[in-house]
Amino acid sequence: MDDLIERFEQIGFSKNEAKVYITLLKEPAINGYEISKKSGVPRSMVYAVIAKLVAKEAITELRTEPPTYTPVPVKELVMNRKRQAEETFTFLEKELQVIEKPVEVNAIKHIEGRTKIIHAMQKLMQASNEEIWLSIWEAEMGELRSSAEKQVKKGTTMYSLLFTDEETSSFGNAFYHRPYTASVEKNRMSQRLTITIQDNKEVLIAGFIDGQIPQAIQTTEPMLVLLAKEYIRHDIMMKVVTENWGNEKLNSLMQGNDLLTYITQNVKR
Repeated sequence: MDDLIERFEQIGFSKNEAKVYITLLKEPAINGYEISKKSGVPRSMVYAVIAKLVAKEAITELRTEPPTYTPVPVKELVMNRKRQAEETFTFLEKELQVIEKPVEVNAIKHIEGRTKIIHAMQKLMQASNEEIWLSIWEAEMGELRSSAEKQVKKGTTMYSLLFTDEETSSFGNAFYHRPYTASVEKNRMSQRLTITIQDNKEVLIAGFIDGQIPQAIQTTEPMLVLLAKEYIRHDIMMKVVTENWGNEKLNSLMQGNDLLTYITQNVKR
């Protein structure tokens, strides 16, 4: 009985309403006093419950003295509830769709393995129509060169930070991490951090670690795209400053400054 009443509650009936309807199924055409006695619903509540069931078209009042009640046949009750539910769901679907604003889900895709990562980087570059931002190392340049040259030829603006001593026009507006600063970067991060940004829309960030399977994430999340782009911008700016100041001047700035040494080289003294 408890399971049956619980099912009634799931379709919008109260516990007492379920008890009254089930009682009338067993003994139809009885009055309120008898319903209360047989269902266990208190007399002080039973007539309010009966009125609700009549309104829900679950029972019918017979014009007797005193009034008696019969249940709507089970099949008819179920069909009516199904129809009402269908009408309600149809109405809700129609009305709510008008006010619904699509949720933009910027999922983060995880990629594993060198071949898959390089392929994903190539696809991002090839899909670009406006500009590409790159931060790549010499070990990966060969596999990305063809995609970069095609985009440069197409007229796509490209800003590249290259960890190599090899100067090249293949990667658009290129800036270089020479071996000394490249080694500092690699030691600080314990990997070759590699970034590809397509049209300020999508970014791939990869970590190549010698002797380990490379890992990467790819996402259209605007804040991660911006963060990666700002990282490349600041790294390029540091290269320009270093080349204009010279390594000796930069080293003298950090000499004896443990805080700057840790920030730039991840070395604690």
